[in-house]
Amino acid sequence: MIDYVLLAITLGSFVASFVNGAFATGGVYIMLLVSVWVLPVSAAVPLQSAFAAGSLAARIGYFWHHIQWRIVGVFVFGCLFGVYLGTRTFAILPEATISMLLGCLLLVLIWMPTGNLKLRIKHPFFFVGIAHSYLGALFGVGGVLQPVMLRTNLVKLQITGTLAACLISLDVMKVAGYVSLGFSYFDYVPHIVLATIAGFAGTWAGKRVTHHVSEELFRKLFRILVSLIALRLIYKGWVM
Repeated sequence: MIDYVLLAITLGSFVASFVNGAFATGGVYIMLLVSVWVLPVSAAVPLQSAFAAGSLAARIGYFWHHIQWRIVGVFVFGCLFGVYLGTRTFAILPEATISMLLGCLLLVLIWMPTGNLKLRIKHPFFFVGIAHSYLGALFGVGGVLQPVMLRTNLVKLQITGTLAACLISLDVMKVAGYVSLGFSYFDYVPHIVLATIAGFAGTWAGKRVTHHVSEELFRKLFRILVSLIALRLIYKGWVM
């Protein structure tokens, strides 16, 4: 018999990694949306770190020479504070509350006007690390680092590699935080293994078509998809 949860996680990881490889960002939302569709929110959120490992490791390997390590170091230092607070908040909130708040957060992140954000504070990525890691530990997606990174002067290849290095460092800390709260990743080893393999494959494929895919069309369809799933999360939390 086909395990449709495993199939969904595998395909979701491939598509998410493909999007990341082709567009530098966006895959995290796809993986989260697939996960909360087939798994309880209480499991889907902690598993995001493990599911993303293959894609992030592949991007670090492909774009190693483009990584801006100074940004990574400052961001990771901020994450030390955000992860601690975020995992503790995750442990005390009811699943229905997390589901509703996650849906609202996704709507805000996907429809928030971009504008021209100017970071006029010293070491801005320290504060970005705190905010992004807190939201990431609580909801499975931070949504702060990516838009800030896209507004820097870095080129696409630098953004792709630096994002991957920042996020995989954050994910290591998040996993440690969830384990300290009692979450067992061993219960989901098949899901993690298949997601990792699909992550490498999706990144490889995305890297090869990055110059041949319409980014404008992707962003339109992506917004619609995220909005629909966000509304479902809000409804799911409301009726729990």
